[in-house]
Amino acid sequence: MACSKKLASFWTINLSAALGAAVPAICLAQVAIHPLITSPGSWERFAIRVANRWETAITGVSVRVPDAVTILGVEPLPGWTFTVQEGSETSPASITWQGGAVARGEFLEFSFLGRVAGDARRTDLVFPVTLVQSDGRALEWSSPPGQERPAPRVRIVGTTQLSPWGALALAGAAFVTAVLALILVLSRRRAAV
Repeated sequence: MACSKKLASFWTINLSAALGAAVPAICLAQVAIHPLITSPGSWERFAIRVANRWETAITGVSVRVPDAVTILGVEPLPGWTFTVQEGSETSPASITWQGGAVARGEFLEFSFLGRVAGDARRTDLVFPVTLVQSDGRALEWSSPPGQERPAPRVRIVGTTQLSPWGALALAGAAFVTAVLALILVLSRRRAAV
């Protein structure tokens, strides 16, 4: 009986500690992304969810889009304007929304349509976000997971896909290999006769 009370006490303490550690992290979450999982070659509606817990309104949102995602279009948001900066070799693509306001206690979704590269590797896509408050203060959500203000992430699962040209090249290589194997077999038969 004493053993079961100790075990129950052990689980109560550990569960309380785990919940106590998790609740502040959940309450402080302000920037998130949906979906959390994608696959190579897929078209996704990426939604950056922004909740304001400060007294100062959020008047600007900027997201850096990873190289493995091509921006196909941005969903209009009433009261907000957006600009898309195309990526280059030295900087990733980005989308910036401004002109509206997210007041304390409110949240908005800033969405765009993107295509994940067919050859994207199984990893995390990282979407660093900058929030600009009405007083000009910029808040970066670009840290690694487990730190304060982590960048939103989307996990790539599944296999990579071949482009049509890649599939054609693979089929051609298989055909050439089969022809060479046939020639080798026929030449050995002639040599044996």
